[in-house]
Amino acid sequence: MSDKKNTRGTSVITKNTQELRTKKDEKQDRNFYIKCAIVVIALLVAFVLCFLYSNQDIRKGLTAVTVDGEKFSATDLDYYYATVLNQYSAYFSYLGVDASQSLDAQQYSEDQSWADYLRSEAVTALTQVASMYHEAMDNGYEISDELQQQIDDYSASIDEYCQSNSITREQYLQTQYGAKMTDEIFMKHLTMVFVSSDYASDYQNNHEYSDEEISTYYDEHKKDIDLANYEVLTVNADYTGIEGTTEGSADETPEYTDAQTKQAMEAAKETANAFLDRVNSGEKLSDIGDEFGSNYYSAKTDASYSSYSSYAFNDWVFDESRTNGEASVVKDEANNCWYVVVMGERYRPDYNTVDVRHILIAPEENTLSADDEGYDAETETNNAAAKEKAQDVLNKYLAGAHTADAFGELAKEYSSDSNASEGGLYTQVYKGQMVDAFENWCFDANRNPGDTGIVETTYGYHVMYFQGENLPYWEVRCINGLYSDWQDSIYDGANAKVHTFGLKAVG
Repeated sequence: MSDKKNTRGTSVITKNTQELRTKKDEKQDRNFYIKCAIVVIALLVAFVLCFLYSNQDIRKGLTAVTVDGEKFSATDLDYYYATVLNQYSAYFSYLGVDASQSLDAQQYSEDQSWADYLRSEAVTALTQVASMYHEAMDNGYEISDELQQQIDDYSASIDEYCQSNSITREQYLQTQYGAKMTDEIFMKHLTMVFVSSDYASDYQNNHEYSDEEISTYYDEHKKDIDLANYEVLTVNADYTGIEGTTEGSADETPEYTDAQTKQAMEAAKETANAFLDRVNSGEKLSDIGDEFGSNYYSAKTDASYSSYSSYAFNDWVFDESRTNGEASVVKDEANNCWYVVVMGERYRPDYNTVDVRHILIAPEENTLSADDEGYDAETETNNAAAKEKAQDVLNKYLAGAHTADAFGELAKEYSSDSNASEGGLYTQVYKGQMVDAFENWCFDANRNPGDTGIVETTYGYHVMYFQGENLPYWEVRCINGLYSDWQDSIYDGANAKVHTFGLKAVG
């Protein structure tokens, strides 16, 4: 009986085992097929990617960036890449970049090649242009006849260039902007650039801010709007006598250990504190500077926070607790030095800016070099001729209608300055913006609207016309800040997405 039970039990176990083995085999088969399918799919994807990457037509058509829902291909981005490349290429030799070699193989930073950096800059440029263009279109912007003429003139200038160099427009575009650039894509982005610039400029020139907006901005950004007068004497880390240091050669910058630099900074601190004691005892920092070395001393006049934002003394100067005549020593670890700083006045620039027109009459360029005999005589002759011409132009104005428009027409005809096409007009000129002689004439206390004169500067002779006063400078600075905030809100608010594979096809 037990044998039957044993036999029966054995057959049951065997059957169950076979079923389990069958299910296990089926599962293994399924897993095998799944793995095979994954491998096949991976190979297909790799093949497709290799095909896409090797096929320039397809690569350049891939989406590289999406801005506010609008897709831009690699060829679209090539327009901005070429623009950025052109801006940087003039400085490549100074930056250690070999323009004859692949920019993908040259490092801009530890984790970015030069090509990658230029691509990122191109993305920024496209994002800003596209977001401002979208803002303009969303607000009902229409291209004026004047702007359309500017776009057409720019396009025509390319045709003239092509004709004079015996190349086709297609050849020019593909040479400048990549092998797949078309006239349609080029004109699209040329128009976008002009429109976005025109819309932003129109907003800046014509948008009116309320007094409350301006006052609120000032209250929240006093440090950025105020100006200050102060003196600074720089005392560099003193390595003299420190064991193990050498002066180095004229061609080499000596290297110091952290311990040596710490010791040198302590020595400089003692010197700086000694100077501070002398200032607090009544000596002038400028006199101490003459003694220590005049090239280490500077007097800052009408200085803004942004002018010296990278200097350690800047935050001390623009701290609201500062008082006139207060002096201190400030450490600058980044530059291994100490500053002796004497505070002057911090103030809101309430003076009025001015609007002026000018006609620049530049002397003819000398044919002789500075070392040639007769150079000085030729310079004197050219200057005399320019001065005489400036007087002739002024006489023409005085003989005609004494109006800003009349002066502007003469500026368009005779001025060699870059703003001649705007009638020689400079608006909201502030102190420190122009060269001294020009500025002194503009801000003469006795200056009245309609005044004219001739001013000599290193640029030549300026026939001047005083148009009148404009907004207080502090308000101008606030308005510029409000405009920058508006501009940034559009750029920062753009919904931009970079498509890595398409981006790699740029350039």
